[in-house]
Amino acid sequence: MGPMAQALLATVWVSLISFVGVVLVLGRKPGQRGEAFLLSFAAGVLLATSFLDLVPEAIEKSAGEGNVFVATLAAIIGFFVLERVLHGFHVHDAPGHEHGPGGHARASRYLILVGNGLHNFIDGVLIAASFAASTELGLVTTFAVTVHEVPHEFADFGILIAGGYDVRSALLLNFASGLTSVLGAVVFFTAAPGLQDHVAWLLATTVGMFVYIAGSDLIPQLHDHRRGPSAWIYGPFVGGVAVIAVLGAFIAH
Repeated sequence: MGPMAQALLATVWVSLISFVGVVLVLGRKPGQRGEAFLLSFAAGVLLATSFLDLVPEAIEKSAGEGNVFVATLAAIIGFFVLERVLHGFHVHDAPGHEHGPGGHARASRYLILVGNGLHNFIDGVLIAASFAASTELGLVTTFAVTVHEVPHEFADFGILIAGGYDVRSALLLNFASGLTSVLGAVVFFTAAPGLQDHVAWLLATTVGMFVYIAGSDLIPQLHDHRRGPSAWIYGPFVGGVAVIAVLGAFIAH
């Protein structure tokens, strides 16, 4: 199976994660501690994937042609600006935490769809770039995207419901925005073949995105969780790092 087929399968899988919202319909929403566990684990996975897998691969692929960390810094700046412009790119307010007339969730539902669609498109391009580099890196990157997307999709589905959509519409719209990751993979391999000559820079961009998400989104949310002793929350974070370290070593061999 070639890199394109692998990337398409991976992005279809990532798109299907958007249906995780159906769990909320069944009344099994993770509690506050469960949500914190997911966020902590996801933060560890994203940071470990960035520094243990993507950075070394980007440096190797660049072969000394420029500083790939420029792309990482540019990505962090770019995602900061994008989040501010879209105002909802990574909104994780729970239903009932509305602010202002009509509620924050209601005001943000369209921006959630636009921002999530753009975010998933970028995910698709970067997953494709990872598979273009190697199957092993593609699998690790897909895993990292997956564990981040689960709590992200829970939140997005909740915001769409709070914004006035019925369950069926919220699921379908969330899935439609998720499918843009498939489009991103297709664009990488077909519509913009020149991108394949810059895999190192795309990998470095992935690092910037993962570090930004972990540092500006996931970790600050963990600091907001006050229920129970705070020490237990370190376990999932360290566990996420350990999983990537073991998974990377296992796949590489």
